[in-house]
Amino acid sequence: MSELIGEEIKYQGPRFDVVRKIFKNEKIEYIRDIAQTKDAVVVIPITENNEIIFVKQTREVVGEETLELPAGIIEEGEDNKVAGLRELKEETGYIANSIEFLTEAYASCGFTNEKLYYYVAKDLVLDKQQLDEDETITEVIKIPAEKCIEMVKNNEFKTASANIALLHYYLKYMK
Repeated sequence: MSELIGEEIKYQGPRFDVVRKIFKNEKIEYIRDIAQTKDAVVVIPITENNEIIFVKQTREVVGEETLELPAGIIEEGEDNKVAGLRELKEETGYIANSIEFLTEAYASCGFTNEKLYYYVAKDLVLDKQQLDEDETITEVIKIPAEKCIEMVKNNEFKTASANIALLHYYLKYMK
């Protein structure tokens, strides 16, 4: 494993920092610019009719509207499950009376340290959506779980988080 020999913060922002780290291995010194951020949570909300709840969300970074599972940043000191329940309510208006850990994965470990924690939420009760001021969710959609797996096969989900979550859900609960 390479040795960290130096680091410098190049940018500090509200969502992430960019840190330049200098490493050394047996042969060379090299640089990695890393987007350091808080971890996040992704929730698969399952209705009593075996439907999965998604949000259509405007994503300025990629210039399109995406179909996503409820997700968001885990705040400093916040329990992962609590963050999942909070994000579910904020984005969809649903409250879950049951939430279970599914898996975890790095978002893109070549440039960021962000880790995503995936949960399955059940026993849902509809309340009121509480979007963040800068969040643009245009629609909350229910899709039958079986159809979601077909959508994964047909490359209809453009986010890695939805694909990872749905495949893990399929392998654990549907297969």
